[in-house]
Amino acid sequence: MDGSRKRLLFFYSGTGRFRYGVSEVFRHVLNGLDKKRFDPCLVITGTLDGPIEDLSNRVTVIELGQEGVKKAFFPLVKTIRRIRPAIVVSAMEHPNALAVMARLVSRHDCRLVLTSHGVFSARLAHMWSRREGWIIRNALRFGYPLADHVVCVSNAVRDDLKKYVSRLPESSVIYNPVLRSDNLPIVDPNEKKSGLIITSSRLADLKKIDEAISALKFLEERYHLVVMGDGPERGRLEALVAELGLDERVEFTGYVEDPFAWYRKAEIFVLPSMWEGFGNVLIESMACGCQVVANVSAWAPPEVLGHGEYGFLYEGGDSENLARVIREASESPKSLEKIVGYAQQFTDQRVARRYEALMEDLLGND
Repeated sequence: MDGSRKRLLFFYSGTGRFRYGVSEVFRHVLNGLDKKRFDPCLVITGTLDGPIEDLSNRVTVIELGQEGVKKAFFPLVKTIRRIRPAIVVSAMEHPNALAVMARLVSRHDCRLVLTSHGVFSARLAHMWSRREGWIIRNALRFGYPLADHVVCVSNAVRDDLKKYVSRLPESSVIYNPVLRSDNLPIVDPNEKKSGLIITSSRLADLKKIDEAISALKFLEERYHLVVMGDGPERGRLEALVAELGLDERVEFTGYVEDPFAWYRKAEIFVLPSMWEGFGNVLIESMACGCQVVANVSAWAPPEVLGHGEYGFLYEGGDSENLARVIREASESPKSLEKIVGYAQQFTDQRVARRYEALMEDLLGND
């Protein structure tokens, strides 16, 4: 290791494929970091299915091979002691709490940056049991103040987090990196299919894909919906399509390796989700020239869309209203040049510069 470079440890909880969500954010940041100044290392709690696609070969990957976050605690402590990072960066509530304790136990003098990617209120209400919610709520309350900095992916996430952590350390908002600077999507207006609506997410109740399906009842037959993704709600959603007689107008693709191929064809992208900490799919689809429609009550999407400047917002829970706004997006679209130019700001290198500035500030003259 070049002694002039600062060693960074990015801690990620997961196993199998390193793709989507937090993993995509970490991959983009790791790729975008200046390797002449920083020596990044990615530590994963579990075991990967294979090499991480499109990850720079100048990023060291360490697999702890543990099932779950708790079992990864002592292996993480040993890894911190061994590689002696200048800064540890962690993501999400459970791993963040673990990272706080691991730094204490390791007795290694390093900076700790916790990153928050989800709306805690929504996760507390919909994802955890009452007992687990109590535990993680107190872990945040007492653990987060021990960090050196907290990064939130939107103002909506930070404002919500402040409700639960009264002594939140210095914090900043850094929007997600979504696109590669060296591989921005090429937009061809002639490739667009009029009336083609796309939505993409895990098929779970909170994503409210049924709302997008039901909206077709109030739209002309030229509108068709493609649902990308898979999950526990797929069977129920397919039954809803049959019940509404929309078999010819709705297509389920399952998991899609290259969602950009669909984004390039679609006229409109819809995000009816109840809550999002950021909403990477909004930027992905806009970068491909899609008009976007999102739930105004879903926390971050209105912020990401400039409160309607770059996309269309509707009040969630009303499929007829969603249909009306979809029609508006089709008949009175936002400027293609404007939405694509806006989306192209969310690149790996641009966001990595924000992280680098933060790290330099934390390290000072060390």
